[in-house]
Amino acid sequence: MKNASHILASLRQKPSFSKLAHFECIRRIQGLFPPHLQRLVRYGYFHNKILYFVLSHPGAKQEFDNIIASIKAPLKLYTPPECREHLPEDIRAFVTHRIEAAKSEDKGMIRDSETHYTERSEGAFGNEAHHPELHRLIERIREHIHARTDSEPA
Repeated sequence: MKNASHILASLRQKPSFSKLAHFECIRRIQGLFPPHLQRLVRYGYFHNKILYFVLSHPGAKQEFDNIIASIKAPLKLYTPPECREHLPEDIRAFVTHRIEAAKSEDKGMIRDSETHYTERSEGAFGNEAHHPELHRLIERIREHIHARTDSEPA
C-alpha cells in the first residue's frame, strides 16, 4: 500500500509536476540557513537559474549576505538529491516592504459589514440644556435609546 510520500515521489518524477522538484530544492536549501534566518524567509523562487529568497527584514538581508558564501561552497561540492536537476547558478535575496495581510482564523468567510451592539444605556439621564435646539437634540437621543432597548429581546 502506498503512503503520501510514495505518491508525491512518483508525481515528482513526471515532467508535468517539475515545479514540485523546484519547491523541494528551495526548501532543502532554505534548511541550510540558521533557524532564526529561516523564520525571516517569506518564500523562495527560481528565475533564470537564479534562486531568490524574499526576506521580511533588512537585518536578515545583511546576515544572508554574510553567510551566503558559506552556503554556496558546500552546495557545489555536495548537491542535495532534490537539487540535482535544478541546481541554482547563484543564490540571491532581497527584502520586500509589502505588508502581509493579517492571518485570521475565519479567512475566506463572508462577514457582515455592519457590527451590531446591544444598547447598554436605559436613557435615564436629566436634560438640563437651556438652549431649545440642544434640548430637542438630547430628547431625540433619549427617544432613540428607548426605541433600541424596547425593540431588543431581553
